[in-house]
Amino acid sequence: MIDWTKYTTLAEGVARRVADEYPGIDADDIRQEILLHITEKRTHYEGSDYPEGTLRKNFRKVALSYAGRERYAFIYHSAKYVYTSPEVRQLFEKAFFQPELWEKAPTMEDGVSVAAGGVVVALWDLDRAYGALPVLDAAVIARRYEHGEALSSAETMRLSRAIDKITRMLNNGVVKRQNEARTYTGPGLRKIGATAGE
Repeated sequence: MIDWTKYTTLAEGVARRVADEYPGIDADDIRQEILLHITEKRTHYEGSDYPEGTLRKNFRKVALSYAGRERYAFIYHSAKYVYTSPEVRQLFEKAFFQPELWEKAPTMEDGVSVAAGGVVVALWDLDRAYGALPVLDAAVIARRYEHGEALSSAETMRLSRAIDKITRMLNNGVVKRQNEARTYTGPGLRKIGATAGE
């Protein structure tokens, strides 16, 4: 039998903490998602006597998954410029591995703002995201788009997942820069592309 009072109390605590990490995501919505998860897995939870620490850990996974999905949905529907997977594929196919395009492209120091959009800015963003990928993901992208090799079905799946990872990284970066630009209070206009340490 599930002790709903205990589970609800734990869910509320986890939801509040995750909501603090994800501004804009409501703690009540997170709590409801956790309770829905418990209801869907009711037989699993009824048959197990998990310690509180394990329950919190499980609930946190559910909460983070929900908050991440909600944030990504928000980004996708409200950002000024959002990258899509087909766009990312096109950037890799037509521009990213073309040295002549990079040689002619202005650098960030030239004062081109990310707010301007365009292929040059997309390449800067893509370069950062590509550099953050796991080695095998970066390698399959290079095999397909730099070397033009045919991929096996397993490699095609890895390529698709790698493109999706990059798309998420790019879109999270867009929102982060937009938020930084909105909250900047220093002298002069801040270029959206300029971040600390660049």
